[in-house]
Order: sequence, then C-alpha cells, then structure tokens
Amino acid sequence: MTNFWANLLGYAASCAVLATFLMRTMIPLRSVAILSNVLFLLFGYVQHIYPVFFLHAALLPINAWRLVAVQGPRPDAGAVQAPRPYAFWFAVGLLSGFAGSFAVLAFAALRPL
Repeated sequence: MTNFWANLLGYAASCAVLATFLMRTMIPLRSVAILSNVLFLLFGYVQHIYPVFFLHAALLPINAWRLVAVQGPRPDAGAVQAPRPYAFWFAVGLLSGFAGSFAVLAFAALRPL
C-alpha cells in the first residue's frame, strides 16, 4: 500500500475517534468507535505500528460487547440488578487482543522478506 493511502487510512481513523467525542448517545458512539477500531487495526497493520494494532485489537471486542449490552432490554427502575461482570469482559477483550497480536506477529515472522 502506498504511503498516501496508508496516511489517508490513518487520518480517517483519527477522524472517527474525533467523531466519537462528539456523540451524545451510546449507540452511535459505540458504532463509530468500532469503525475507528477497524480503521486503526488496518492502519497499524499496514504501517507496522504494532502498539496501535494491539490497542485496537483489545478495544474492538470491548466496544462490540458494550454496543450489544446497551441495546439489550432495560430493567425496571425499581428492580434489583445483579452486578455486571465488567472485569470479566475487559479481560476477555484484553486476551483476545493479545491473541490477535501474537497471531499477527507470528504471521509477520513467518512471512518472507
């Protein structure tokens, strides 16, 4: 990929992050955040910027899960809720990000120059 297209991809990802800060409701915010994660994953991979790639590989499943969770049924205001396992899903997202990162590193190590 030429440097122009890679830079354009990076700017598009940055604009998507900026757009998330302008959102007022959760569903559009999570949707645009997922878009920014995908764009930054592509940008980090193309430019070989692995910290960016690893970060967004971890954030993508977290944003996807939070989008699904916010669209679920709302409990009654007076009902008692069980605590949500946020730490568990954070760990799942983090581990999936690491797994994807190691897969990319293994692929890059096996790829001939």
